[in-house]
Amino acid sequence: MPLVWHVSREYAGIAEAGGVKDVVRGLAEAHARAGGASSVVMPLYGFVSERVAAGTLVASFTLSLPDQEKGNKLFEETVRIHEARQDGVRLLLVDSPRYSALRDVYTYTAEDERENHWKKKGTGHWDFHQLNLILQRAALETALALDEIPDIFHCHDGHTAFLPALLRVDPRFAVPLRSSSAVVTIHNAGKGYHQEVWDPDFAGLLTGLPPDVLRKGLLNGSVDPLLLAGEYARLVTVSERYAEGLLAERDEEMSGGLGKALRERGIGLAGITNGIDPSPWDPRTPGRAGIPFGFDPGNGDLEGKSRCRQALMERFGVSADRAAQTPLYAFVGRLTGQKGIDVLFHALQILLRSETERRFVVLGTGEKEKESMLAWLAAAPAAAGRLVFLPRYDPALASLVYAASDFFLVPSEYEPCGLTDFIAQIFGSIPVVHHVGGLVKVRDGETGFSYREHRPADLVAAVERTNRIYIEQAGILERIRRTGFEEIFSRHTWDRVLADSYLPLYSAVVADGPWTRK
Repeated sequence: MPLVWHVSREYAGIAEAGGVKDVVRGLAEAHARAGGASSVVMPLYGFVSERVAAGTLVASFTLSLPDQEKGNKLFEETVRIHEARQDGVRLLLVDSPRYSALRDVYTYTAEDERENHWKKKGTGHWDFHQLNLILQRAALETALALDEIPDIFHCHDGHTAFLPALLRVDPRFAVPLRSSSAVVTIHNAGKGYHQEVWDPDFAGLLTGLPPDVLRKGLLNGSVDPLLLAGEYARLVTVSERYAEGLLAERDEEMSGGLGKALRERGIGLAGITNGIDPSPWDPRTPGRAGIPFGFDPGNGDLEGKSRCRQALMERFGVSADRAAQTPLYAFVGRLTGQKGIDVLFHALQILLRSETERRFVVLGTGEKEKESMLAWLAAAPAAAGRLVFLPRYDPALASLVYAASDFFLVPSEYEPCGLTDFIAQIFGSIPVVHHVGGLVKVRDGETGFSYREHRPADLVAAVERTNRIYIEQAGILERIRRTGFEEIFSRHTWDRVLADSYLPLYSAVVADGPWTRK
């Protein structure tokens, strides 16, 4: 079984921001359970718990990077590597002054803003390029320091996508790591996710790569690490449908032109639908799932689900008798344009004007404009007792919302894979999704419901449809709920995805050997 080093800015339970965290941990742990040697190279942020941070020092070295604040003069960053182990996975934690100063994975916090007014909460770190390169160079330097040659560096998203070029081109790594190959997973190719470097000259200072190499990554005048990675690594994205959509891109509508550029260069893009570790959300073990009452969607035992619903409604002042008569629709996620919040907002405006009784819960944080829109709507007289808006990140409350709800809304404008629909199925909350990208795995009328057009009217129609079925054909919902729950455990666990898709991919990459596209 190949020796794989994952390189990531995120890891579930340690440093969390988006869906990358779940993929990296789920895949690494599944590989370890299958008997493989699995390591994860990730930053040792200042907010990481002492339990994790108290690892063994295994390497140290110094990196040189340009500093925009000093006219791009090089500065030296001392890096130490700590080794820790968790659930069969070796964590190689990159300890540097820049990482230890951070309070969040990608953005400034309210505390940062209080200390320095220009570090606005929710905005990205000004030196994110340096942060990304520290991780990537550290991964390669650590392999040299430990005298350990991974078969594959599995790089996750644009934050790590310069690594394949460094591995193949930089003379410090090209010879001693000549037998190592690279895989890059594109978790999200939407605009703003590429980590592109706007100035090619600065990209040269940052990476140390020569101009002729960086030109291979030029996209709209910037050096795009994901495009450059296609010259030196196997590219994968997080669902088959998302890979197809990207490569079919006509201009810049999906990925800022990345998909079109890959297609025109003949660079392949495989799609592997993400898996999930269902155990943290399994309502049959309520203590681990973090819910007050257990239940089993697989056999129709939903008494505990009803009690979870009652607990949630009473928490927000809705009487149990009144709440029990109407369906509860939930949304949990980031409040951004990509997640379809504008469509959700306008659909809720229409639905709240209707005399039909149903309830909605929205939990999440994100763009200030989106938060303000939903707060305004929830405060309107028509929303009283019908819409609860919870503008916060609260995993425990999220589990209760999943467990309590009848239907789970996923109105994303685009979705590379989607994880919330999986979690909803585990909790017996039937997903109602925009039929796009990775969300096409929700089969209409079989494991959930879907609608085709990204418009408020279509989301409203989907809610009206599910509401009628809730009232008139409860047996259909019971069948859908059971099928969705059972398929998670039979088809979508990380163990299954690893065995069916990733191990064959790794084996093929190793068999092909290291390469540079001609």
